[in-house]
Amino acid sequence: MNPEKKNYESIKWKHVIGLAAPHTWPASILPSILGAALSYVIGGSWDPLLFVCLLVISVLMQSAVNTLNDYCDYLKENDTLDNSDDPSDAILVYYNINPKSARLLGFGFLMIAALIGVWVTIRAGYIPLAIGVFGGVIILLYSFGKLPISYMPLGEFVSGFVMGSLITLAVYTAIAGVFDPFVMVYTIPLVIGIALLMYTNNICDIEKDIPGGKKTITILLGRRRARGLYAILLSLWVLSVICLVLIFFKNGAVLLLPLVIIALFLIARQMKLSLNQQSRRKSMTGILHIKLILQLGYIAIILVHGLSS
Repeated sequence: MNPEKKNYESIKWKHVIGLAAPHTWPASILPSILGAALSYVIGGSWDPLLFVCLLVISVLMQSAVNTLNDYCDYLKENDTLDNSDDPSDAILVYYNINPKSARLLGFGFLMIAALIGVWVTIRAGYIPLAIGVFGGVIILLYSFGKLPISYMPLGEFVSGFVMGSLITLAVYTAIAGVFDPFVMVYTIPLVIGIALLMYTNNICDIEKDIPGGKKTITILLGRRRARGLYAILLSLWVLSVICLVLIFFKNGAVLLLPLVIIALFLIARQMKLSLNQQSRRKSMTGILHIKLILQLGYIAIILVHGLSS
């Protein structure tokens, strides 16, 4: 597809916001909050200004992922008017935006994040920077190249590791001033949650993604077996929270039972959905609600544990 051969609309702020996809930002906001909570509870450190800067960097990197992924899907013609029922999932197609503008926007998000990262590096040292650079490289590999990570099996779990684990570790290291890889153990519920967010999207898009040459795990498994794995992952998500709380954050366990009850109710409702293109919006909204409830509850438990210790 040649961007020069079409008369494109100029990109507007509503398109910038659409490409940044704020509804996905919990995938970067919650790990940042978890990193700050752990730095306070375990590391005994808190720096509001540093936290805000790290949070902004995380959101900008998430926005870059969303924008560049849309750009690559458009160029490879995975997003068309025929296979995209949701305009928010195909901004470039529905609003006839020049893909070059989206590409510049995506790299612009990364550049602003890098500039803020300069101050963070001066304040917190080079280890958070190294973690951020590593994450940035994976972001580019996720969308670009002959075989992007997003087109491969386990792409969901790579994004879960980068967004859920590395962001948390970077924030913890910057604020606490200590590099402790064991912090990644506490991030397991976030890794699973972000992977499930991507997995939900990929189940809904199976029929849409097959012609584009994607080999996601949902495509390889097929819809029936993919739904079976979906149920297993949802169960492991809740189980990971229970185990981590009972092992490491017992003083906050008073909140565990109501959290699990609410989460199981939402999961039961989620499993009743068809998880296809027609139910895509409901499916994504549902998994986001589970993510917010379960992970905010997990963070609250950690804080309660810290305050009562």
